[in-house]
Amino acid sequence: MKKRMTFTLDEELLIKLKKVSEDTMIPQAKLVEKAIKQVIKEYDN
Repeated sequence: MKKRMTFTLDEELLIKLKKVSEDTMIPQAKLVEKAIKQVIKEYDN
């Protein structure tokens, strides 16, 4: 199940995210989810 969350991010980061999303045609939400999964994997002991 997916839940909606609200985040505040640096404007420059959002601009870059939008560009990657447009270039890859991957939705921003999917890119953010992938990034969060990578961080969790890195810190999950």
